[in-house]
Amino acid sequence: MTALSPLFLWLLPLALLPVIIHLLNRLRYRTVKWAAMMFLRTADRDASRRAKIRQWLILAARCLMLLVFLLALARLQSRGGLARFLNRDSERIVVLFDRSPGMEQTRGGVSSRERALLLVQQGLREGRGSPQVLWIDSATGERTVLPAGTDLESLPQTRPAQAPANVEDLLRRALEEIAREDDAGAEIWIATDRRAASWIPEGGLSTDWQDWADLRARVTLRLLDVGQIDPDPGNRSLQLLGDPRREGDSLLVDLRLNRDRSDPESVPLQIETGGLSLREDILVEGRSFQWTQVLPIDPNREVHHALLALPADSNPMDNTVAVAFAPRAVRVARMDLNDSATQRAVRAGLLPRSGERELTDRRTPLSSAVHLLVREAGTPSGEAETAWMEQGGVALSLPQAANASAGFGDEGLGVAEWNEATGLLGADRAREPLRMDLLRIFQAVPPEEREGIEVLARLEDGTPLLTREAVGDGAHYRLATLPLPGWSSLDAGFVWVPILQRLLREGGSTDFSQGTHTLGTWTMRADEEWLPLDAEDADPRLHVGRYEHRGRVVALNRSTHHDAAAQIHPDELREWAAPFDVNVFEDRSADARGREARVELTSLLALLGLIFLAVESYLLTLNIRRAPAVRSPLRRGGAA
Repeated sequence: MTALSPLFLWLLPLALLPVIIHLLNRLRYRTVKWAAMMFLRTADRDASRRAKIRQWLILAARCLMLLVFLLALARLQSRGGLARFLNRDSERIVVLFDRSPGMEQTRGGVSSRERALLLVQQGLREGRGSPQVLWIDSATGERTVLPAGTDLESLPQTRPAQAPANVEDLLRRALEEIAREDDAGAEIWIATDRRAASWIPEGGLSTDWQDWADLRARVTLRLLDVGQIDPDPGNRSLQLLGDPRREGDSLLVDLRLNRDRSDPESVPLQIETGGLSLREDILVEGRSFQWTQVLPIDPNREVHHALLALPADSNPMDNTVAVAFAPRAVRVARMDLNDSATQRAVRAGLLPRSGERELTDRRTPLSSAVHLLVREAGTPSGEAETAWMEQGGVALSLPQAANASAGFGDEGLGVAEWNEATGLLGADRAREPLRMDLLRIFQAVPPEEREGIEVLARLEDGTPLLTREAVGDGAHYRLATLPLPGWSSLDAGFVWVPILQRLLREGGSTDFSQGTHTLGTWTMRADEEWLPLDAEDADPRLHVGRYEHRGRVVALNRSTHHDAAAQIHPDELREWAAPFDVNVFEDRSADARGREARVELTSLLALLGLIFLAVESYLLTLNIRRAPAVRSPLRRGGAA
């Protein structure tokens, strides 16, 4: 409990003023012994005792009345609405902290991230007990157990980042941690600004939480929301539109500048390219202005990159754009079309018996990702094929139809085990699980097993069905059977087509050696170290900028989707987080929250003061002393 006007707390001794006055009044009188007094003192001791009690009650009522009025003037503030909102008694707290670029939008000189951090600190300080606190931030997803008394502001996991936030992934990580520890009681605190792009990145409320329905009785979701943002005026954001392109000795970059104002102004654009530092004034009209920026380049260099930045404003995390341009190597699918089995396998993938289904991918065409080879099992790859895979190519080797070395009869063998968690055969929220349990294999050419080769699926007799070998940045998959009726039931399409589609996505996702990409979609290998070209402490997982590794350059940018200020309504959150109970504490402003708490306590104290005043008035008017009874004199010997 705190006092917003602590000066009045120093006046609390004035509550003893009635006692002091009472003692001073007693000093004004002198005791004079009077002969008849001895008879009056014994007249009615009971009435005298009640009078003293009444005087002490009046004195106490006056003191308490002064005390509560002084406390009301001190404007006492309890632990506040946040403490009442938490009201927790949990063994564990999992804090999901949003540090995306949108959280750096300031209001009154304080960013949304700083407000969220203050809410978490206040909640941990005011709560009961000593629960274990697990911290998960939106930029890295790393889990950190916080010791008691940790200074949150000093944690790297609370600093601003330009990586987007995905609350769904964070919540799943928290639920996995709670399920793993089998906590009897746990709370999940989500510290964010309720930006719709963070809660629903894909723009739809299709999240399925039924897998966690059994945790409903044990987990409470509490949203520590910094509220609707009224941003400081003058904020500008710079966005990259599409990939840069080269024309002659120039690099063309499409940009958009968004503002919180609509009057025309000239905005200085700082450009760093090819070792040069340039400045160009952009005349901006309207709230959103789009143009093509022409950058000079060195025609003798193959890789070109640049950094473009606006002046610092109320959100410095949305002012920078990085670009990189390098000629992409042309990738060609390698297919041995002279082999009839290959032709039938490709046709089975494109037009399965279960219905027409094209083998397409929105991001990567077939000719740039999947490498189909038909050859004898164990034949090593050629130098050109190996180099292709080392640069990120994904190859799939199928056996030749004439080389079946294992037959399993008319019934065939089923698939006994496969990796359902991750990888080519795994399921995730973006794709359906493969029905490997429905497959029957009649003939196979088992791929080799050795160190460096991962077996992804095995048949019932332990024979490898599908293996994966990492080759540089790419991978070489080997399948033991063909998608043909005499070999397997793969020709039905419920496994074969999804496998090819996933190979397309995997091949496309590894082609990030050079170029401009969105932060969060590009992942460096575990054994690679990318050096920042713009700031010494920049991290390719967190920050916009240019990074270099062995002559390769990548430019990372924040997702422009997260620049949208659209907020999600609490009712939509409750629909999104079903079957969990979502409690929302909205921090509209610290002043408003404090004012609400002050009104509540001040009113209560004033009411107590009025009650003590009424008690004093009642005691003053109450005639406690009763009139003595009149006694008739005793007569002896009859009437006088």
